[in-house]
Amino acid sequence: MDDGTHGMKHSAPVHVWPFAITRSVNTGFRVVAAPDFLVDAHRHALLHDVTEGEPTEDAVYRREYRGAGAVPLFLLYRIVHLKAADVGRDGEYAMSGPRRTPLIEGVVCRTPSGPPATRELFDEVHRRCVADVRAFFDADTAARPVTPCPSFDAPETGEALRIEDLDPYPKAVSALRPFRAPRRSWFRRLVPAVLSALRSALGLRTGRQPAGRRGAAPGAGGKVAGSSSEPPGGAGKGSRGRLARTAGAVVLSALIAFLVRKLK
Repeated sequence: MDDGTHGMKHSAPVHVWPFAITRSVNTGFRVVAAPDFLVDAHRHALLHDVTEGEPTEDAVYRREYRGAGAVPLFLLYRIVHLKAADVGRDGEYAMSGPRRTPLIEGVVCRTPSGPPATRELFDEVHRRCVADVRAFFDADTAARPVTPCPSFDAPETGEALRIEDLDPYPKAVSALRPFRAPRRSWFRRLVPAVLSALRSALGLRTGRQPAGRRGAAPGAGGKVAGSSSEPPGGAGKGSRGRLARTAGAVVLSALIAFLVRKLK
């Protein structure tokens, strides 16, 4: 957009769409009036996201919106405090509790050249949106629908206002937080393999019998061929050994699970 300059005239009128954002006593900030093409497409909420800054009387903000797959939009807006007279209240400013109520008002343009930033332009935006702002402030509810606003030709001359350029929205990809793959995924894949190796090293049985034992035929006396009877004392020692190995595996499994939780 070109800076507005007193007495400078553009070759052709620039079409702009007005918008207004404010809050009431019991609501948060809401888009009150927005370009009709954004309202029709249910995209007017982007105005709330794009507009940022501090209230000032002598400057306006300029920002480009670059939506994914959308035609860029160019915003020129100011942030002031809502006057009490604009919403039928006494005093100098309209209050939201103990605080003055911010009012964001501006225009959306579809071309980079944009309109000159003049006081006359913002006077026209205010004139077109003030009735909707008052209706929203009086209703004091977020349920009030957004008013769609048609375009108008921006004034070609007027008193120039200082412009503060902001970075495009959203910011460049390089400025966004980079994607990071889940950390330690290799460790999580390694844990089951380690547990399986530990069980094998400790001689723990799985739920299956080895194929050779499963297919063996009973021998004489009803015993499995190739097997030998153990004395009672040996059987007790074998049971205690199996219990010790099982307990060791349980402890190791608990330790590894604890480490996994710590490393997540």
